Formats: sequence, C-alpha cells, structure tokens
Amino acid sequence: MNEMSVDAVDRQLVAALQRDGRATHEALAQAVGLSRVAARTRLLRLLDSGSVTVLGIVHPSVFGLHSCGHIGVRVAGAAAPVAAHIAGFDHAAFVSVVSGAYSLVVQLHCPDDATLAAEVNRIATLPAVIGTETAVYTEILKDNHVAPRRSTQTLDEVDLGLLRRLQADGRVSYAELAAEIDMSISAVRTRVLRLIETGTIHIGARIQPGFFGSNHLCGLGITFDEGRGAALATLAELPSVDYLAATLGRCDAICTLNSRSVDEALHDLETVRGVPGVRSVEAFNHLRVVKSLTSKSYSSAAQDAPAGLG
Repeated sequence: MNEMSVDAVDRQLVAALQRDGRATHEALAQAVGLSRVAARTRLLRLLDSGSVTVLGIVHPSVFGLHSCGHIGVRVAGAAAPVAAHIAGFDHAAFVSVVSGAYSLVVQLHCPDDATLAAEVNRIATLPAVIGTETAVYTEILKDNHVAPRRSTQTLDEVDLGLLRRLQADGRVSYAELAAEIDMSISAVRTRVLRLIETGTIHIGARIQPGFFGSNHLCGLGITFDEGRGAALATLAELPSVDYLAATLGRCDAICTLNSRSVDEALHDLETVRGVPGVRSVEAFNHLRVVKSLTSKSYSSAAQDAPAGLG
C-alpha cells in the first residue's frame, strides 16, 4: 500500500483499532462513518498490507518473564541481517533497525536476571556486533497507549494459551480459538472477555514506521534530574508517547514517540525535552520494525519460567 492509498478514514480506522483491536465490523463502521461492508473492506486492506497488525499486549510477568531490558546495538556493516538473526531469539520481544546512535535496538523479556545477562552477552558476541548498551526495565508504564498490568487474576493453562494466541493475532475469531483448544465458542468468548475486562490483555493496532506517509517513530533514552516520578507521569500522559518504561543503566527511561510529520516529530521531541525533570534525551529513529511482541516471544521462555504469575 502506498501513501496515495491511505487517507483520513484509514487513520480513523487504525485509531479505532488501537482503542479496541477486536471491535466488530459494525462498531468500526460507526466509528469512521462507513457502511459495514466498506469498513470491512478497508480493514482487510490494511491488515493484508502487513503494515498494520492487531496484537495483544500482555505484561511479561504474566508468563513468568520478570527481567526485561532494552539493548542498543552497534553493528559493523549491514544491520538488517543482524536484526533478522536476533529476531529468531526466543527472548527477543522487539527488534528494530534504527538510525542514530545505534544500528538496531532489541527488547528482551527473560525469566530472571541471569537469563537476561546471558542474552545480552549472546547479542554482544555476535560477529558483526561491535558494541552494546543496556537499560534494564524496572517498570513498564505505557505500551501502545495503555498501561500494561501485572495480572492479579488466577490464570490456568487455557488462559495462557489464549493470551499467546491473541498476541500473535488479536482478531482471531472465537470459532478458531474454540476449535484450537476444543472448547465451546461461548466458553472461549467468556474467557477472552474476562482477560480483556480485567486488564490482563489489551488488544490494539500496531503500525509500521512510515506507513502513513511521513509517519515518524522515534525512540528516546531519557535521563532525569530531580522529580523523576513527576516527569514519568507527565510523559505517560503525552498523546504522542506510544511506549514508556522506567529503566536502570544507560538511561533512566525508554520512550517511543509516534509523530505524523517531521514538524510534529520536532514538536513532540521538544515537548519531551521541556518536561520538568528531564535532563537529557538521546534519540534514535525506527526505520524498520523486524519483530514485535508475538506468542513466539514467549513460546520457549514460558516453558522454563517460574510457576508463579507476577
């Protein structure tokens, strides 16, 4: 899909999907002022393009993954092949080729600190990698416009299976889910709605950088002076902030800005720089998201994870 084929209605449709990735065709039609058939056609066109995906967002601790880190990676030579290789790592939840201080960035979700350290070392010792810098997450505050929660619900294996499946495809039908786990459609629907209503999972749209023409996805490594808590709260409320995590290591927070133009990107970046308590900002532009959080990220990791749920 090219820039000319994307219009304001497509933007409205994606915005509706970010709020509720499992919204019915009727609900989406009402949100954008189209007929059900027209809304369905546009939705399929967006999804088939591969630039818009609907995925479930789950706090890593739900799967026993309690240690997370953001790795800035510098590469000698082409970065894309290295990113593709790292995307095959089970603990790599997000991999993106970027411009700026790093060649690519990686988000790791691991069961414990020892595994996180081993995975960072695994990346650092790849032949083409000439340097890495790590920020260890202490709290995920915002992910694609929602605050992911540590589940307080009692989850069984069926729940965990549904969560993994919805991470891979947030709009998979209840009929497909029922057939896969051998349960009735009504029972599956009840479970999925409970997982959504309790905040265990949020299902929303994710967009490849540049899909909406001059769309800019910019990552930030932020360092604070005093007033760290207030600054984080202010950043979380900014509409341009798609992702925000408090960290330890090379910076105090990792933030992702989603802007619609170069001018808006500059405005959003200056807004972050002007937040009271922000001392410095290191920026890197996402050029190609190679891997985003899916069930594959958790498939092997969860098998070795602690039994208790965070």
